[in-house]
Amino acid sequence: MNDLAGARQAGPRGGVRWRTSAIVLAAFLAVCLVVAGLAWKREHDRASAQERVALAHGLALHAADLRDAAPGTARILGIAAVKIHSDGQTRAGLIDTLVADRGGELTPDASREVALSGDGRIALTGDGYGDEVSVWDLTTWLDPKLVMKSDRVAALKVHKEGVNAVALSFDGRTALTGDNAGAAIAWDLTDPAKPIRVATLAGEKNSDSVWVRALALSRDGRTAVIGDDAGDVAVWNLKDKSRPARLSVTRAHASFIRDLGLSADGGIAVTVDHDGAATVWDLADPSRPVKSDDLTPSAKSAAVMSTDGHVVLAGNTPRAEARSGHQIEVWNLDDRSRPALTTMFEVPLGYVEDMALTPDRKTALLAGSSDSALLWDLSDPSRPARLAALKGYGREIESVALGADGGVALAAGPGGVSLWDLGNLAEVVADPEGAACHGHTNSQLSKAEWARYTGGADWSDYAVEGMDVLVVCFMNPDPT
Repeated sequence: MNDLAGARQAGPRGGVRWRTSAIVLAAFLAVCLVVAGLAWKREHDRASAQERVALAHGLALHAADLRDAAPGTARILGIAAVKIHSDGQTRAGLIDTLVADRGGELTPDASREVALSGDGRIALTGDGYGDEVSVWDLTTWLDPKLVMKSDRVAALKVHKEGVNAVALSFDGRTALTGDNAGAAIAWDLTDPAKPIRVATLAGEKNSDSVWVRALALSRDGRTAVIGDDAGDVAVWNLKDKSRPARLSVTRAHASFIRDLGLSADGGIAVTVDHDGAATVWDLADPSRPVKSDDLTPSAKSAAVMSTDGHVVLAGNTPRAEARSGHQIEVWNLDDRSRPALTTMFEVPLGYVEDMALTPDRKTALLAGSSDSALLWDLSDPSRPARLAALKGYGREIESVALGADGGVALAAGPGGVSLWDLGNLAEVVADPEGAACHGHTNSQLSKAEWARYTGGADWSDYAVEGMDVLVVCFMNPDPT
C-alpha cells in the first residue's frame, strides 16, 4: 500500500518535470529556428546587396563605354546604376556622363598650349609644332541663347619656329607667345579680331639655340616672366607694351624650365625644371629676384600658383607606396622662406603635364598622360575630392586652362582642343540623379535592352508589374 501511494504521489511530479522539459526543448528549438532564419535572411540580404552592387557597377561601365557613341543611352544606364546602388563609383560615372554632354571639340588641330581669359570668353591655342597661334572668341558658345559654336577670329603668325608657350592676361587684352627661336612676342588683343604685334622680347643671348619654354603674365598684363631652354628666368615690364623693359635675367636652374607660375600681382613665382626641381622666387623687386626656397624632396613635373601667391600645386612622381598614378602636393606659402607641404593626394594620371587653378583656390584641373583632364574640389584643402573627368579628343592632354569661376575649361593635346561649359557643375555634383532626370522624358529601357546591358537580371525586381518598359527615373530605389 505504501509503495502504491508513493508511486501515485511521484507520478504527477514526474509528469510536471516532463512537461517542463518539453516546453524548454520546444522553446530552444524555436529560438534555434529564429536564429537560423535570421542568419539565412542576413545571408540572403547580403547576397542580394552584392548582386545589386555588381549590377549597378556593370551598368556604370556600360555607360562609360557608350559615352561618346551613344550619350543618351549612357545617361539612361548611368541613372539606372545610381538608382540600383548609389555609391562613389556610380555617382562619379553619371557625373562624367553629364559633364561630357556639356563639352565639345574646339578644333581637331593638335595644340601644345592653351590659355584663357578670366571671363572664359577669349582663348589662345597653339597649333602643335607649327608657328601659329589661334585667337578664339567663345562668346557664342557660352551663351545658351545663341548657337553653340566658337569663332576663330584671328591668327598670330609672325613666329619663325614652332610655338612652345602662350600666356594671356586676365582681361584677355594682352597676349604673349614664345617659340623655338628664342623669341617671345607681346600682342595687343583689345580687339581680338585685329591683334596688334606690339613688341618682341629678346632672350638674354638672343640665340636660336635657346627656346622659350614657359610664359606667365601678371593679372594686369604689366609684368611678364619668361623661362627658357638654358634654365634662365627673365622678368619684363610691359607697362608700355610698345617699349618693354627687361628688368632682370636669373639663372634659375641647370636644366630647361619646364613650367612656370606667377601670382596675380607678379610678386612671387614658382619654376620647375626638366630635372624636377621646383623653386619659389620672391619678385618684390623684379630687378633682383630672390630665391625663397625649394619645394622638396620629391621631383616635380608641373606646378601652378594661386593668384594670391599663397598656394602652389605641384605634380610629382609617384612614391613607392602609391597604388597608382601620381601625387599632387599642396604647398602653403604664407611664409615664403619656409613653404609648408599641407596635403598630398593621388590622381590616376601616368604623368602630370599641366595644371590650372581658379583664383579662389577651390577648383583645380589636372592633366597628363590620359585622354581625360581631372577636376578636383579643393574647398577643404585637407580633403581634396574628385569632381569629374573631362574626356578630351586625344590620347593625352598636354595643356589645360580654367576660367576664373571654373565655368569654362580647355584641354589640348595631339588630338586637338576640347572645351566644356561647367556653369552648372555644382548642381550636377550635388545631385547627379536629379540633374540627369530633370527635363528628360525619354529615360526608358526596353526588356531587350535591359537583358542586353544587365546580363539577364530579373526585370520584375525593378520594373512596374505589367509594364514593357522601365522608366529609370522612377525605378524602385536602392533599398539601402
